[in-house]
Amino acid sequence: MSVKTAKLIRQIRQAQQLGQAILALTGLTNLNLVYAFATETSLVINCRDYASLWQLDDAHTQIRQAINRMGLGITNIWIEKEGQCAYDL
Repeated sequence: MSVKTAKLIRQIRQAQQLGQAILALTGLTNLNLVYAFATETSLVINCRDYASLWQLDDAHTQIRQAINRMGLGITNIWIEKEGQCAYDL
């Protein structure tokens, strides 16, 4: 594996772990998700079903609070369903 590939894989894992940590802090770990990842400025959560989508919409205040408690600079939150943006919080 090349150094660039290894670095990219490490960055993807870190983004996934950060997304999961944000959801864990909000207590939203039992949702039916495809993925959640976070970068320095964005959190993206992709839902498999509408029930999870609606739960995330209802919990947007808790998500923002978790981001603030973690001291992150995330300003964009995208909630997706099947890869299509459903909410931009």
